[in-house]
Amino acid sequence: MPLAKSIRHKLMVDKVVNEGPGVVSIYIKGRDVKKLNAQGGQFFSWRFLSKDLWYQSHPYSLSASPSDESMRITVKALGDSSSELTHLKSGTRVFIEGPYGVFKASSARRGRHIVLIGGGVGITPLRAIMEEFPNNTQIDILYRASHESELVLRNELDELSDRIGARVHYLVGSRQEHTMSYEYLKKFVPNFQDSEVFICGPEGLVSAVKEAAKKAGIPKNRFHDEAFAFHG
Repeated sequence: MPLAKSIRHKLMVDKVVNEGPGVVSIYIKGRDVKKLNAQGGQFFSWRFLSKDLWYQSHPYSLSASPSDESMRITVKALGDSSSELTHLKSGTRVFIEGPYGVFKASSARRGRHIVLIGGGVGITPLRAIMEEFPNNTQIDILYRASHESELVLRNELDELSDRIGARVHYLVGSRQEHTMSYEYLKKFVPNFQDSEVFICGPEGLVSAVKEAAKKAGIPKNRFHDEAFAFHG
């Protein structure tokens, strides 16, 4: 049961860290967190027992691979409920349901070249997935944003990509500049048609990349998309 699970693991807010305009990371600590068997990129339904949030729950994806004692989500203030998350206090109790979803590294076929495409705060589950692929996996990350200020977790992406040998491409500017068409994507990933694609971002971005994947002949079982990072 969700209630029993949350009590057993003694989940609570550890800290809230500002990541950029309207974006925060919420660190949740607890006992034997690893035994929740969550993987980076999966999501939980979260209920924070604060005055203004206790009566509602919302799905948010993990933005880092869980450790033995902690998990993290990274949230953008899109509405009243997600805005309240920026004011959470350390020690606030947390109830969860999950983990849910197949948006995770283990869903990929072993040995495939991996392409991770994120838009705005949609990069957060992809950042979590990055660190869970087998060693020597070839990974390209394409990160779309309208402005530099919208590049969430950029320092982490740079450090992690250096450590695992991945390539990060920051695509900052208008949609007209970065069309995300098949021809455009091949400029960054020449073997795009042979890759396994994970994408999380606004509907327009997902639709454009889905069309590019279709044109490239990428089958549905090598195309993974997620929308829960955008629930507020």
